[in-house]
Parts: sequence; structure tokens; C-alpha cells
Amino acid sequence: MSKLTLLDDQPSEQDKLHFERYVAALEKTVFARECDDFAPLVVGVFGAWGSGKSTLLGMLEKHLAYTPDPQLGMAEAFAKRQTHPWVVVKFSPWLYRNEPSLLLPLLATLAKELPAFEKLVKNIVKFAPDVAKKLAAMGMDAASTGLPLLSFLSSLNGKSVAGETPQVKDLQQQIAEAVKVVTGDDKRLVFLIDDLDRCHDSKQIVNLLEQIKLFLHLDRCLFFIAADRAQIVKAIDKEFAGAGEAYLEKFVQLPFELPPHQSQHLVGLLGVEDELKKSFRSLCEVLGNNPRKVKQLWNQAVVALAVLNEEKDRVNGKAPDPHLLLKWLLLKDCGELKRYPYHYLQFEREKNREAFIKVLDFKDENGEWRSKLHQKLAVYLWNDLDAHKFGNPNTLSLYAYSCAERNAHARSLIETSCFTEEADFTDWDFQEADLSGGHFHGAVFTHCDFQRADFSHADLSEVKFINCQLAGACFDEAEISRTTWKGNVGMHEMDTEPDTYTQISDKAVQDYREFKLEYGEVEPNFEWLEPESLFKAPKTILDLHQAQGTLTDTIRADLVNKGKEIKREMGM
Repeated sequence: MSKLTLLDDQPSEQDKLHFERYVAALEKTVFARECDDFAPLVVGVFGAWGSGKSTLLGMLEKHLAYTPDPQLGMAEAFAKRQTHPWVVVKFSPWLYRNEPSLLLPLLATLAKELPAFEKLVKNIVKFAPDVAKKLAAMGMDAASTGLPLLSFLSSLNGKSVAGETPQVKDLQQQIAEAVKVVTGDDKRLVFLIDDLDRCHDSKQIVNLLEQIKLFLHLDRCLFFIAADRAQIVKAIDKEFAGAGEAYLEKFVQLPFELPPHQSQHLVGLLGVEDELKKSFRSLCEVLGNNPRKVKQLWNQAVVALAVLNEEKDRVNGKAPDPHLLLKWLLLKDCGELKRYPYHYLQFEREKNREAFIKVLDFKDENGEWRSKLHQKLAVYLWNDLDAHKFGNPNTLSLYAYSCAERNAHARSLIETSCFTEEADFTDWDFQEADLSGGHFHGAVFTHCDFQRADFSHADLSEVKFINCQLAGACFDEAEISRTTWKGNVGMHEMDTEPDTYTQISDKAVQDYREFKLEYGEVEPNFEWLEPESLFKAPKTILDLHQAQGTLTDTIRADLVNKGKEIKREMGM
């Protein structure tokens, strides 16, 4: 297998998605409009998050930009640039998402590149001198975030704009004059606006559209607004109930929906030829043919494969199977499999599709698919069961371990060792580990720290806890009928329900007595003995019953006698 590398989420400089066809189409239509057609035009570049909208805008910018001939002198190059037909301005509203109004950041972006707008911003300062120092501090740098809102412009939102005050009319006139200076007789001012849908404030999104329409919808102005159409419609609906679609249709003269990507183009993003790349082709449709999702799954696979290659001796020395890895990457966050991966194995033997879907938790309480993506994932995973199986718990455990997250790492580590019959842990720190629902059959823990660990619903059959710290540990609904408890600290401070607590305490006392019977009298400070934990535990259980309202005279008497008896046996 060839070397695998991680991918970033930046717009690609290479046309791996074959967007040149869209740029060519826009060149022949939008950019090639007759020179006497000065009317403004708004193009909506629509697509889901991660579909490549930013990449397309980057290609448009590169296509429209003037690249000077290196052979030209500075004066000649500047003169050529002055005659270039396109003046391009990039603006990302998301950088200024904390601002109620986005018009000032947009004007500041224009001022940084164009002297005519620099003069305009200075004129605005006359209306609100208090922001002069703020504008100076930001240096009209469009790359900075959190631009301070100009108090004058704060009134230019929503209904307050409709009044067309003298200040508003004056500002309209000044912007129109600045645009005329920039465009002259033969230029077009092109705005590339990206990430508008990432602004979570619906007012902010609508206000920018309103302010563009009020102040910048001018002859020789061309707008490309890249966004998820559904998100923009949703934002408009919040401000103008039910009018989102109609509003957007009126604002955008040319809606351009990014066509669906093809799987052969998407896997081209990965840059390698190997089995893993081939596996991705069958997953592209499941992932919605979304470049960002493909990259994310690829990056997960790269890291997980690196882990598996380091651990392959634990799977009989076999190299990891990319098909299994990709399957587990799609399974690992689903339903019961988050806590207990081995539920998956039963479906490799029993072809019970509905039970499989239930374990995945891809349907809601009404039996409806949570989304179309969930439905596609379920079909893909079910159909793939026969072709690529994990085969045994050891293999599945290792794949789960390679992709472990948060406290799942500790659970997978123990489970993997259990299946390889090497589950003997000494001096391990499992504090606050989420081990609920784990399969730890036969594990031996010596001098391990399980403070505040969660063992609820775990299988602890044949498990031995020796000299471990158990304060705050929870064992609710765990399988503990054949668990050994020897010399553990903090057994009187566990955080579990009374009946389970009683079962653990009784078994710990029984283990103590069996040891004493086998080896004779022992000193109270013998290595594995923690006498205080044993005779104080009944008092803790009594308090828990009392707190829950389940304490009876019989239970109270039984617990008091247990405490006294074990204290007497230990010579305390």
C-alpha cells in the first residue's frame, strides 16, 4: 500500500473536481455579456456545506485576476492593470459574524483595495467621529475579525432603512459615485461573497442582502454569493415568515446549483492509487458525494490504518483490511455500538435486518429514518456484511481500538486484551473512564485506579479486582456474580445502587474469608487487606437505602450486624 497523507479542508488550487467546465460556462454567459449591458447581476452559487463552493469562487477569482507580465516594468504593469476589465473583491461575512451590520466590513474591504472607497469611509467617519480610532486600529484589514460596528450604520437595518433618511440617501449617492470611479467606462466590479450561510444570526444574513440591494445593486456590479440555499431560505423565513423562497428568487437573478460530484472525481482528491482509494468509490454516494465528508473519512482512515499497522501482530500478523476499517469508521458512532461493538458480530451470523437497524439507531421512535443519509448508510452496511466480515471478536476489537475516542479508548484497550487472553493490568490509571457496557470477561486488575469509573451494564464475569482504588465507581446492572474483590481501597465510598452494592460487599467478605481459611490467620495490614473498606461498606449501603426510601428495619438490622461481624473477624 502506498504512503497515505492527511488532507486539509482548504479550497483546492488544483482542479481535481473538474470545475473548469463551470468556469468556462460562466465565462461564455455571465462574463461575456454585451459591453453595453450595465445592469447589476446577482449569481447564487448554491450547494451543501463541503460541496466545493469556496473552491469554485477561488477559481473564478484566479480567472478574473490580472497577472502582470514579469517582463514589464512597474509603471507599465500598473498601466495595464488599470485597463483590466475586472475589479475583484473577496468578502467573507463569517469573519465578521459578531457584527449586527455587515455593510461597514464590506466597505472597509473595498477601501483597502480601492482609493475611491477609502475616501468614502473617511466621509462616513464625519457622521460618527467616535469610530475613527476604531477604523484606524483595524487598519481596514479585511482579514481581521470582530470589526467594531459604526453607530451610524447600525440604523441601516431592516425597517429603519426603508425610511430613506437624508443620511441614507447621501450614503447611497456616495457609494454610487465611488463605483463609477472604480469602473469607469469599461470595467466591472465583481464581488465574491463566501460563507454567508455560516453566519448563525438570521438578522445579519437578511440585513446584508438588504444592504446590498439598497446600496450596491448598481450598474457594472456583479455579485457571486456562495451559500447553502436551504440555510439562506431558513434565515429569511425567520425574518419574513414563509417568504424565504420568494425573497431569494427576487434577489438572485441567476441561481447556479453545483451539480452532483462523480465518485471518480472525488477519489481523485486522495492523490493515491491503492485498495483504500478503490474502497472509497463505493462510499461516495453514501457520503452524499460531498468532498468535505470524503476528506474527513479519508483522514480518519489514514490515522486508523497507521495504528493498525503498528498493532497488526495482534490480528495474527495480517495487514489491516481497508474494507473492514471503512465499515467500522461508519459503524463506530452508531447506537449500541458506541458502547459495545460486539453487538455487530451477531448480525454476521443472523441475517436480521430490522434488528441490525435498531442497533444502529438510524430510525426514530416512530420508525422513520432520521435522514436519507441514515437510510443509505444502513443499506450500504447491511449489503456489505457478507462481502467483508470481521470474523471474530479479536479482530473487531482491534479495529474499534484503532478508532477509539475519549474514554472509549480504555474500554477498547481492556476488551482487546481480554480477547487475546492478555488482560492482566497492573498499576493502570482508569480514573473516570466510561467502561459501561464493556466486555471484560476474565480480566485481572492489580493496583489499578478506578476512582469514579463507570462499569454499569458491563460484563465482569471472572474479573479480579486486587488492591484497586474503587471510590466513586459505579457498577449498576453489571454482571458481577463471579467477580473477585480482594483488598480494594474505597469500597465504602462507591457510587452504585444499594442491591448491587450489597452483592459486591458480600462477595468481598466471602473472598476475605476464603483467603483466611486457606492461609490461616493474617495480620490486619496484610498486603491485599483493606479492612476499613469492608466493615464500613454496610454503613454506606444503609445510608443509600435511607436516601432512596427503601430502608426497612430488617435491612437496617442485617447491615448493622454485617458491619460488626466483619470488624470482629478482623480483630478491629
